[in-house]
Amino acid sequence: EHSSGEMRVWSRVLVVCFLGLCLVVGEVASLAPARPARGGMGVAPRRVKLAPLGSSGDGAQLPKYRVDLDQPPGVRWNDVMKDKRAATHKTITSLFALLPEEVHTEVDKLVLHVEERLPVWAREEMQGIAAALNVTFGDILLVNFFFEITPFCTSVIARSSSTGHLYHARNLDFGFGMPSFSENLRDLAMDVEFIKGGEPAFMVTTFAGYVGAATGMRSGVFSVSVNEREMTGPLPIPNLLKGVLNLINAILTTDAYPVTWATREALEDDASTFNSVVKMFSERSLATQIYLIIGGASEGDGVVLTRDHNSLLDAWKMDAASGEWFLVQTNYDHWLPMPIWDNRRKPAEKALSKVGGDAILPSSIYSNVLSLDPILNQLTVYSTIMSCAEGKYESFLRKCEGCSPI
Repeated sequence: EHSSGEMRVWSRVLVVCFLGLCLVVGEVASLAPARPARGGMGVAPRRVKLAPLGSSGDGAQLPKYRVDLDQPPGVRWNDVMKDKRAATHKTITSLFALLPEEVHTEVDKLVLHVEERLPVWAREEMQGIAAALNVTFGDILLVNFFFEITPFCTSVIARSSSTGHLYHARNLDFGFGMPSFSENLRDLAMDVEFIKGGEPAFMVTTFAGYVGAATGMRSGVFSVSVNEREMTGPLPIPNLLKGVLNLINAILTTDAYPVTWATREALEDDASTFNSVVKMFSERSLATQIYLIIGGASEGDGVVLTRDHNSLLDAWKMDAASGEWFLVQTNYDHWLPMPIWDNRRKPAEKALSKVGGDAILPSSIYSNVLSLDPILNQLTVYSTIMSCAEGKYESFLRKCEGCSPI
């Protein structure tokens, strides 16, 4: 007989094979279900042995770059792309090998209408990146749309009862069941400090060639992580090619906006507050369904927004006074049972409860939550931990070949 742990691993292996098939030929619709009672199934976590921080493997700090917003958009990323040129070319080549001709055709349509459909800053930054890499603007546009579809993430916000600070952390998992693609992305992952008027403005963790922000913080104002929500419905599995096509179509035919571009703009806006950012993301028309995990610097500043394209479906607020001192969001509506093949939320919740609100710190979140299998898995590219009130921001490369495949 197989143990429950073995059965869980084999179920994930079978699902990964199925996801690979869906990536190529799948036609699974994305549905926004009605909101029933919350629930979930337990999965026992396994602690992963960590490499020393600062090593070149799991746990190494991500490289850090500076991008000066006072420079013209077309040249802001030149230093980054000079360092990351070879790695970016390798990733673009492997990505394009996955995509059918119809995706490139749709991107070409958007390129024809780029001036009327894309914001100036994004268009000019991507044009500059394309020039630095000696590739076409359409190539970089497609890469950015592909990164907009970022499945399999775990985000955590937790308030410490001893320090009073809120800590915001996330594991970003990317690779669609293909560890070799995840390995390519590890070579592109980096922290970027954006500078304005000679002073630090905000931080993001991103990939070279990508102008949006899926993870970021404006010190003293808010922190944010973006988790994919295209995997909804009775059988929640991703259809990533369809997701990219839907994203392009939404930009071409509606006023919907890529969520990571909206995130980048909110981080850059000097007038942003925690409440204004929550309001904006609750109301703005977005090009993809998404979860937005937003933390702040003040007591009670913590919320998970569940969004479809045009409306807010749920605002799940932290309530430390009532004992709900942490929130965990993966890639499924939090009020629904997690799929048996991918229940990262329950192990994370158990791990946070075990640490306790009085002992929760960035170090304990990293070691005792983000480094547990299956929260850490073969597709995890990086871990980021943010403390908005303290202005602390750290990101680490993750690589766990012995972890669960998803």
